[in-house]
Amino acid sequence: MWQAFVWCWKVIKQYLSNCNIHGVKYLVDDRLSYPERLFWLVSCILCWYGCASMIHDVLRNYIVYPVAVTMESMFLDWVTPFPTIFFCISSTKTIKNNYFRGNPGMLINFTNAKLLGATSEELLSAYEQMRYPCANLLDACTWNNRKFNCCSEFEELQKTGIGRCLAMNTYHLGEDKMRYFINRTVKHGDLIVDVRSSAITELGNTAITVHVLNNLQLPTINNFEKNQALMKSGSVIRIEFTMRDTYNEPGVERVAIEPRDCRFRHEKQRDSMFAIYSSDSCYLQTIIQRMVEFCGCVNFFYFVPKGVRVCNGTEMLCIIANKSKIASEDLRDEFCQPDCEGTSIIINRWEPDEHEALGRSHSRFHFKLLSHPTIRFRRYVVYDLLDVIVSVGSAVGLFMGASILSIFEIPYWLFIRRDKIR
Repeated sequence: MWQAFVWCWKVIKQYLSNCNIHGVKYLVDDRLSYPERLFWLVSCILCWYGCASMIHDVLRNYIVYPVAVTMESMFLDWVTPFPTIFFCISSTKTIKNNYFRGNPGMLINFTNAKLLGATSEELLSAYEQMRYPCANLLDACTWNNRKFNCCSEFEELQKTGIGRCLAMNTYHLGEDKMRYFINRTVKHGDLIVDVRSSAITELGNTAITVHVLNNLQLPTINNFEKNQALMKSGSVIRIEFTMRDTYNEPGVERVAIEPRDCRFRHEKQRDSMFAIYSSDSCYLQTIIQRMVEFCGCVNFFYFVPKGVRVCNGTEMLCIIANKSKIASEDLRDEFCQPDCEGTSIIINRWEPDEHEALGRSHSRFHFKLLSHPTIRFRRYVVYDLLDVIVSVGSAVGLFMGASILSIFEIPYWLFIRRDKIR
């Protein structure tokens, strides 16, 4: 046993005597006195501590603060997507008269007596009755003084929790549906949409809502009452806004999701019910999972996963009773990362225009970008892998005088050159 210990010490001593790490050869130099060796031991420990501390700070910044966001205002050739416009039908006369006096997806306890006896099939049938043809709802559309077919751009987007929606210019309908941008040549964003009054009369003016969101957002339970307008026959409602886009430098996507604390739209979560990732789609999925957890079924206004059933009337009361646990805003922060992309929309005006009036045949919505985007957020990499390698190498070289070749010396002197051991 003692011989093995002596042999190992000789191998280590040979390595320390011949390696290029500064200072360690003095620790095993038999020609030096013990005070001299103690001096070099203290000096080496201090240098090693300084090196380890510097490397720790570099790695911590790389893991905890890999990216940062700044604001830039030097406009060159930015391309900013026009917001997504939603026209949503949140209820029908059948639903109001028989089941819910309000929006069923909002999980508010304004129910009718007939709800308790309603089956899942009856509730689903009521939801299907909310399907309203685009041609019967939208009359005419104009983009920057050029008319286009409304129904070729507005497509149905359902199961967001607030009803059935017609949406344009959203990633949730596919990349090819993103056709409206503001850039160097298209400096104005002026969208006019006329809605037929017959639809307002048939469905009720409170059943149709309009939403202006960015291209990754969805009208959900938490933003349904924000940035929305109700329709009135013969009125012109002007929605004026400004935009600030978020630009990500190429290196940001190579940083892990957790350290950068955001997700790109193609970075879907495991078992995602949606085609792309957004914080809203993640929040919806969390709500659905919590419905199943607490009540064993899903509200008929929401997407129903495979193998899960739709709630009947009695079970809907269970979901309403557990609303605070099912749809809490804290769930978004706990289970969902923010979007890396997306435009910040600042609404400046959302009200009827007193100086414009139309005939009673339709209602008009005028979405107007007040100014060309001149400010945007830029997310960039503060510490990438190359920065870490350079910083670690500098620290090791400064405090220890070592290099990458020092790594190869370890197996060389410990295992190969044992022939010099005496």
